[in-house]
Amino acid sequence: MKVLKCLQICFIYIGSIIGAGFATGREIMLYFGGNGILSGVIAGVLMGVLCGLFLWSAKSFRKLKSSKSLIWRGICVLIKVALWICTLASFVCMVSGCEEIIFKTYGIANVGLWTGILVCFLGICEMSVTRKLNTFIVPLIILLLIVLYAQSEKSVDIQFSAKSVIGYCGMNIMMGGYIIAEQEVSFSAKQTIFISVVSGVVFALCIAMVYSVSIKYMDDSMPIWEFSREHGMSSLSGLIIYLAIFSTLIGCSKLICQENASVKIPNIFSVVFLIIFALFALKLDFSTVVGYCYPIIGYVGIIYTCFMILLSVQYAVRRRKFACQ
Repeated sequence: MKVLKCLQICFIYIGSIIGAGFATGREIMLYFGGNGILSGVIAGVLMGVLCGLFLWSAKSFRKLKSSKSLIWRGICVLIKVALWICTLASFVCMVSGCEEIIFKTYGIANVGLWTGILVCFLGICEMSVTRKLNTFIVPLIILLLIVLYAQSEKSVDIQFSAKSVIGYCGMNIMMGGYIIAEQEVSFSAKQTIFISVVSGVVFALCIAMVYSVSIKYMDDSMPIWEFSREHGMSSLSGLIIYLAIFSTLIGCSKLICQENASVKIPNIFSVVFLIIFALFALKLDFSTVVGYCYPIIGYVGIIYTCFMILLSVQYAVRRRKFACQ
C-alpha cells in the first residue's frame, strides 16, 4: 500500500472541508457550541466514514454516467450540475471570507481577489499539483492549531446531539465527497479503509481543538480570532484562517475547471469565469452570503450522500452475486 498516496487523498479531503467557517471557529460553535465536544468528535469520525463511502462508490458513479439508460444518465447530469453550482457558491463564499478576514487581521486589502486569481490558474493544473499543495498546507494548519490548543482550557463537555452531527456532516460533505468521488485513481479496500480511518481521526482531533479554543467566544463571529487576539497571537489565527480558505479554494477551482473541461469548455474560459466571480465576491458580505448558500449546500450534500450510499449498497450486492456464481 502506497501510504503517501493515501495520505495525499486524506489531505485533499480535509483541505476541501476546512474553509473559513471551520478555521474561524464559527461553524464549529454553530453546530456544537451548545451540544458538546463529543458531538463534534463523532461528526469528525463520521466524516471519515463518509470519505470511505465516496471512494468506494466513485467507480460505480463513473460507470453510471456512461450507462445505456437515459434516465440514469440524466440523474447523473442533474447531480453534477447541482454539485457544480454549489461548488461555485462555495468559491464565492471563500473569496468573500478571505477578503474580510485578512483585512480585519492584517489591514491588507484585495488579498481575497489576488488569492482568487491565483487559485483560478491552479484549477487548470494537474490534480497532482493540488495533492502536493494540500500535503503541505493541511499538516501546517494542524500544527498551528496545536499551538493555539496548547494555550486553551481543555473542554470535557460530553453532551451529544445527533441532529447537530447530521447537520454538520450534511453541510460539509458536498465539497469533500465531490472531490473524493472525482479522483481518477482507484483504491483497494485496504487503502480505502486506511484513508477513511486517518481522515476521521485527524478531522475529529481538529474539531476538538477548534472547539476547545472557541468555546469561550462562541457568540463572536470569529471565535478563534478573538481567542488569538486575547493571547497576543492574532497573526497566527489569521494565517490558519487564510491557509484553510486557500486549501478549500483550490478544491473549488479544480472541480469547476475539471467539470468544464469534461464538456469541452476551454481552460481560458474557466479561468476568466472564476476571476469574474472572484470580483463579484468582493462586493458581498461574508456572513450574508454564507447565510444564503450554506443551507442549500447542506441539502445538496445530504441528497448526494444518500445517492452514493445507494450506489455503495448496489456495488456490494453486485460483488456478492458475482462471487456466488
